[in-house]
Amino acid sequence: MIKKLMLLGLLIGTWSMVYTQPRPVLLDPAKAKDTTRSGIFDETEFIPLETSHQSIFGIIKQLVVTDKYFIILDTDTDAILFFDKQGKFITKYKNAPKRYRIHFIQQDKSRNALLIFSQHKNYNLTLTKLQAHLAKDQGSKPSTLVSATRLYLNDLPALRTEIVPAPAYLLANPVSLGSRKFIFSFIRSDAQNTEMQDHELKVMNEDSVVREYFPYHTKTDSVFYGRTAHQCSFFPTLNDSVLFISRPFQPFIYRLTPDSIAAMYEIAGSKMRPAASMPNAFSFAPVDQISFGSITISTRAGSGGSLLGSNMNTVNNFANLERFLFFNVRQPFGNYNYYVFDKKENRLYDRSKLKADSSSFLFPLQGPVLAFDEKNIYQGLSARALFNLKKGAAKMNPQYEKTLARFYKTGKPADNPVILRLKPKED
Repeated sequence: MIKKLMLLGLLIGTWSMVYTQPRPVLLDPAKAKDTTRSGIFDETEFIPLETSHQSIFGIIKQLVVTDKYFIILDTDTDAILFFDKQGKFITKYKNAPKRYRIHFIQQDKSRNALLIFSQHKNYNLTLTKLQAHLAKDQGSKPSTLVSATRLYLNDLPALRTEIVPAPAYLLANPVSLGSRKFIFSFIRSDAQNTEMQDHELKVMNEDSVVREYFPYHTKTDSVFYGRTAHQCSFFPTLNDSVLFISRPFQPFIYRLTPDSIAAMYEIAGSKMRPAASMPNAFSFAPVDQISFGSITISTRAGSGGSLLGSNMNTVNNFANLERFLFFNVRQPFGNYNYYVFDKKENRLYDRSKLKADSSSFLFPLQGPVLAFDEKNIYQGLSARALFNLKKGAAKMNPQYEKTLARFYKTGKPADNPVILRLKPKED
């Protein structure tokens, strides 16, 4: 009798813990409201990046913003470029071993450094072999496939670097999660797989798996069939030990720490159908290679199925500031809608439809948030696109925002891209 009462008490306690967990905040794009740009942003600034023989580049593949620098990965020139916060060029980094192409960068705040992940230019790896490689030993060191470098920012002109051990999970673009921890994601099912279960997320401490989340069947889970692999998307915060994540085909945003995970937001009406249920008329033709993680992978030996891209996440480009959330929601055929959520007023807005203010003209604020800091979000626009927008708006005779007006007087369409700094309201 006593044991039964103890068991009943345990069950009641467990039920109470589950029941009292807060439900995710529901964000419904169908109920997005209208407002003006000044209703969201206090400041806007266009910052042209200096164009010179040494600094010219193509597109902003990644942007890292520190207290002193704009750090840009440009895959056209296979280089990392450093500009100060006024857009003046400082220096440029390129890999010394020419066989490696820079693929991914992230800030290492604890060391005031930049982590640089690179892939071998001439090495192809099938998805099947990559999956087996990751399952066998995440901590192995495939030095011929990838490389990792830490570049210190406290002596930037000197470009002081050191080589970092490159474990196998580097193949999946791991993201730092606090001291010595990284998280990575590789999701793929295939009827030929011998292992039955794996997890969508894995937290590594050096070369050991310390946490696993979201189990799936690598042999029978048809939602992850296809000629490609899937990944969860990771969204950094201003705290190195906190990330937000989204999962393929799921409408949730999760908050992840080294020891826990919890669903924080749910996007209403946005759950995508998996590849297995998509009509054949919408299938894409198979391709021979895809870019996944930090290496180019051959799909010729992969299983059959539709190629819908390696990232089928419903929610993406999530930035969590003190008052506002910025995020994108995937629409049919891969397009995104852009939203901003005011946590103070509990209101959702369509960011691409924010109304222009009469005092100054600003183009629609579409496109991804490339980076953010304590006060601002940052976007990137090509100089040519800005001049095309000016040409299209000529009949309106607009009064441009002052830094944009200055760029139109001094810049040219062939110049480097322009950083757009937007400061959201704080009150």
